[in-house]
Parts: sequence; C-alpha cells; structure tokens
Amino acid sequence: MSATDFSNLKIPPGVLVCPDCRVVLTGDADVLTCVRCNASFSSESNVLKLYPPSRAQEIEHGLESFRSPHSNVRSTPFFRALIPPNPICDATKSTREARVCGLMASGLVLNLGSKDSRWGEHVVNVDIVAPLKGGVDVLADIAALPFADASVDGVICTYVLEHVADARACIAEIARVVRPGGTVYVAIPFMFPTHPDPLDRWRWTLDGLRHSMGAFDEIEAGCSGGPWSAYVAIVPTLTASLFSNFVLFNAIRFALGWAMWPLKFLDYVASGSKYEHMTAANFYFLGRKK
Repeated sequence: MSATDFSNLKIPPGVLVCPDCRVVLTGDADVLTCVRCNASFSSESNVLKLYPPSRAQEIEHGLESFRSPHSNVRSTPFFRALIPPNPICDATKSTREARVCGLMASGLVLNLGSKDSRWGEHVVNVDIVAPLKGGVDVLADIAALPFADASVDGVICTYVLEHVADARACIAEIARVVRPGGTVYVAIPFMFPTHPDPLDRWRWTLDGLRHSMGAFDEIEAGCSGGPWSAYVAIVPTLTASLFSNFVLFNAIRFALGWAMWPLKFLDYVASGSKYEHMTAANFYFLGRKK
C-alpha cells in the first residue's frame, strides 16, 4: 500500500480526514478534498494546511490580528541578548525524554504545537502557525485534528495546552486520534508566570493533570521543573510587577533573572522529595491509551 508523501514524511492512506466531517480526504499531497462538505485543502509555503472549514476564517483572522505589545523592541537582537537563561531545571529531562523516544520510536507520531522542535524523522510536526524558520509539517487546530479515529501511535504535546482556548476539547481530540495501546506525553506549567503565545489561559496541579488524562493509563507522571525553578521564574516577574513602565519592568525582571538563575539547580536536591509537587514549576504525564 502506498503512502501520501509530504515533506519527506510518510502518512498512511486513510489517516488524513476533514477536521469538520472526519471523512477521509481524497486527492494528492497538493490538493486534498472532502467529499462530504466539498472543502479543499492545499499547501502554504510547502506546509499542508488542514484548518477546519467551519473555523478557517476565524483562525486566519486571529493569527493576522495578533500583535505582541512592543513587538518591534522584543524582536531586536539587543533585547533578546538581555533575556536571562531558562529558569527551569528539569532534573530528569534527558532520561525521561529518552524513555519517551523509546516508546514512540516507530509508527505515526504527532508533535502537537511543535514549532520547529524535532523528536524524530518519523514524527509529524503539527502547529496552528508555521514559524519563519520552518519545521512544521501540517497546519491544524489541536481542537479539531485532521486525523482519523485511533489512527496515531503516539502524541507529544509539551507546554502547549496552557495556550489553547479549550484544553478539554484538545485533550479529547488527543484521546480520539490515539489508538488503544498508543502512547501520549504531555507537559504543562503549574507555578510559572504567564507567557502569552498569543494567549496564556490554563494551569494544572499534578492531580488535575492526571484527572484530565483519564483516557490513558499512567506510565509515569511528575515534575518537569521543580520548586526552585518556580521560585527563579516567579520572583523576577513578581518584583518587576511593581512597575508598569515597559523598560523598567524588563530591566528589573532581567537583572533579577540573571542574578537568580543559578538557584534553579537546587532542584537537583529537591528532585524526588515527596513535597516537590506542591510548588513545582511544571508537570508531565506519560501514559498509554486504554
């Protein structure tokens, strides 16, 4: 059986569906069509665009209308050079992600909200907008995925669900497309400052994350950034929030961020503590579809 070849990725036939009708799309990699609603889907800058027809204009308008405050300043090399190092110390990241890659080493795996990150040559990167430097294979809305029921072997979704409009709908979509026995890996923030991209809407406790992922049997779950990471992330913004001036706010936040970032490595000590989760920066869930 042949496969639809797009951007050097193999997507088995019968997997791509209309995001609204969930009818298998017909055609080729250049133009795909839904025989039920007659919607046509094509590529944009060599990226297959599969927005749900019922919301395509709304999505396009939202992407065009979003403008970050002071975006001209934020994009300058000087401003970006002042940004402090990553405040997160994820003490178990390398070994945990090696386990994730081992569990998702083959089959059709989706990286949702991927931007340009890569988890493997067989992993399909899905995002609602393509970054300027590329790296996305399919443009889609996570709340209406263009993949057939139980057609995917694994899903990776890291630090994305806090930004979506309806996190429950997105988690339900993940559960819908993953086959029984398939694997899911989700990471989300808990005690971490808001970071609009373009909006920041949700937070979870570890218990809340486990409850939300109820369609999956837990393989493991825990902190992906401990309490000292939360401290380093929050205190600079907390202190700078005394001021509304953009320059003063960022000057204080950046200065404290640079001064405090070594404290995050105390999470190597806190890792494994039974109280670590009470004030952790982030959590993760690795599970298998029931």
